[in-house]
Amino acid sequence: MCTTMKKSTHFSRNLLKSAASFHGHLGPYLVLGLRMGLFANRTLQPRGLHDISATVWTQRSPPESCLLDGIQVSSGCTLGKGNLRVKNASRIQARFRKGNHSLLMKPTEETAKMLCSVSGRTTENKLEALAVHLGSMPDSDLFVVKHGIHTTVRPTT
Repeated sequence: MCTTMKKSTHFSRNLLKSAASFHGHLGPYLVLGLRMGLFANRTLQPRGLHDISATVWTQRSPPESCLLDGIQVSSGCTLGKGNLRVKNASRIQARFRKGNHSLLMKPTEETAKMLCSVSGRTTENKLEALAVHLGSMPDSDLFVVKHGIHTTVRPTT
C-alpha cells in the first residue's frame, strides 16, 4: 500500500499512509478528502479540535463516500465529535467553518471527470494511480473554493 507514491504531493507520506490504513486502501476520493481538509485547515487555521466544522454533500455509498474518511483524517472534523455533518447529494461539495468564516469547496470540472471514471470494477492499481495524480495536482486544479462569512456562501443544488 502506498509504495507507488513517487510524484510530489501536497501532504506527507505518513499522512497518506495513515489515511489509507484508516480507510482500508488508497483511492482518489480519499485523497480528494485529504486535500480538502488540509486546505481548510491551512486557510481557516483552527486552534482546537472543536474550532472547525464541516458539512459535506456527497453520495452516501462508495466510492463517493470515501471522501469522508479523507476529510476526517486531515481536518479533525469527525462524525464522532459531531463537527462533521453529511448530506446526501449527487455532487460533491464541502463547507468548512471556523467562527464566522467559511469555505465552500467542490471539485473542478476536470477533477469531476477524472472521478467519474471510478467504479466498482476499477482495479486497485488504477485507483492508486489516480489517487497519486490527484495528490500531485495544484489546489487550484483540484477544487474550486469560495470564501464567505457565515451564510453568504451557500452550496449549489
